[in-house]
Amino acid sequence: MALEFVLSACGGELLKGSPTEKFLRVNTDSRQGQAGDLFIAMSGERFDGHAFLEEVAARGAVAVMVERGHKLAELPNCAVIQVTNTRQAYGQIGAAYRKRFSVPVIAVAGSNGKTSTKELIAAVLRQKMGTLWSEASYNNDVGVPATLLRLDKTHHAVVVEVGTNHPGELAPLVKLIAPQFGVITNVAREHLEFFGDLDGVAKEEGVLAELLPADGTLFLNGDNEWSVDIAKRSKATVVRVGSSANCDWRVRGVKLDKNGSVFTVETAQKEFCGTYRIRLLGRHQVGNALFAIALGAELGLRRDEIKLGLEECVPAKMRLEIYEASGVRVLDDAYNANADSMLAALLVLQELPCKGRRVAVLGDMAELGAQSESAHAEVGRRAAELGVEQLIAVGKMAGTMAQAARDAGLSRVIELENAESAASSIKSFLKVGDTVLLKASRSSRLERIGNALKAGDVGKRN
Repeated sequence: MALEFVLSACGGELLKGSPTEKFLRVNTDSRQGQAGDLFIAMSGERFDGHAFLEEVAARGAVAVMVERGHKLAELPNCAVIQVTNTRQAYGQIGAAYRKRFSVPVIAVAGSNGKTSTKELIAAVLRQKMGTLWSEASYNNDVGVPATLLRLDKTHHAVVVEVGTNHPGELAPLVKLIAPQFGVITNVAREHLEFFGDLDGVAKEEGVLAELLPADGTLFLNGDNEWSVDIAKRSKATVVRVGSSANCDWRVRGVKLDKNGSVFTVETAQKEFCGTYRIRLLGRHQVGNALFAIALGAELGLRRDEIKLGLEECVPAKMRLEIYEASGVRVLDDAYNANADSMLAALLVLQELPCKGRRVAVLGDMAELGAQSESAHAEVGRRAAELGVEQLIAVGKMAGTMAQAARDAGLSRVIELENAESAASSIKSFLKVGDTVLLKASRSSRLERIGNALKAGDVGKRN
């Protein structure tokens, strides 16, 4: 594409070069620079892209985009576009580029399960059509345009994850994506430090419902109490999935095993009724799969195509990912956590067949504000009630979680300051046949425990 497209999209000023100059892709990571790039210099917590302009130019960048006020180096044979805010401009470019494609676009929002639901939907849709979907959890104002700018003529559907942790963040992302289909997985206790309470969460997540077009379709969790109010905010057709009688797609007879879940679906479209299997752990994942089934049917897939897609989907990294280390089964759910996702993970630990002991390594849940202490106490109490045989509480809130577990009758409780000390302790504690759950907010870095378990001999032999 020509630079004039970029100038029109974001209102940039061309300081050097020709508007007819062509570029091959947009890049924001100087380490990944290639010939033909338009490099957008953005400032992050650790790096400032403006410091690498000469490097990307030397690698063959056609043009760079910079913010006003930055001193520019000499950049031979490289066009220069200047804007007020490169991060904002990146989103504007992504939005303009998305408008060039007339394909079904699905936005996936909600407090919990966004990434798994996005992966399930993409696994189903790609059985019939070329599908683009968000990598990992690319769900913010940088990740969303990065996804959209990967669109090309081979894609006939797009699945984009959208996240928020402050009021007002979701609306610009949804407008950027311009989806015809929306999924709100649930409303739960996320980022309460900023949203205040569940009503605040519902107001923010429900923005997706408000911004869908009248000829679009909104898929809601019919078992979630907030879905009634959210549905009223939308002009789109509303489809409910869940287990309650008011749902359009209902799940019945869930059976869990170490490889995933088998369940039965009931719906008015008889050809889609029957048994399905997923390779993801937990009852909550069955609800996520139901969104994928309903969307697959909406977009014209057959039941056999939907079934195959569900069975192909595997857990995303550190999202109830299951693996074995020296005879110990690890449930790695260390990517993120809030109170409701913690309880869901503990239920998986309880229901999963286990030859040895059920061990929970639980870290801090971030951004809960005034509800932090009560939420950590609730998790500790429920760990005891759900049959955890050893709780290792990690982090600043370890004392609160541990005391609640003891008060609920669990005597085997250890409190540790950080993931490093937990990794050292747990390697000598575990026995062959044990199942260990790793769960915390990202800031707790519990993946270090998972890495330690994978790296060496762990567990006692008997």
